[in-house]
Amino acid sequence: MSLRSFAQPAAHLRGALKIQTSRFGTLSLSQAALDNTTQNTFQVPCWLEPFLWAAPKKKTSHSKKRMRASNKGLPLKENVTECPACGNHKLLHHLCKHCYGDIKQKSKNELLQA
Repeated sequence: MSLRSFAQPAAHLRGALKIQTSRFGTLSLSQAALDNTTQNTFQVPCWLEPFLWAAPKKKTSHSKKRMRASNKGLPLKENVTECPACGNHKLLHHLCKHCYGDIKQKSKNELLQA
């Protein structure tokens, strides 16, 4: 079934719309609106567009989701060393957070005492 068959006007559709409007009384379409959606040129009606978008047909299973995500792991760091002052782990060319915390605390105490 082609998209062109959906976009071209159908005689029974106009009759169905008239029946629906007479039965429920809430649906009101003008003749101009019907003419815009049922032109002879190939144009997909706006109410049909969401059905034509690509969408998954089934839910992705947990195992497939995890297999796809398995390549996204974090790389191992090779630049981790010991701090020469305190012996805790630190990155190369970075300050040790433990030593920095001690220095920060000492300077804060000195400011409070002064």
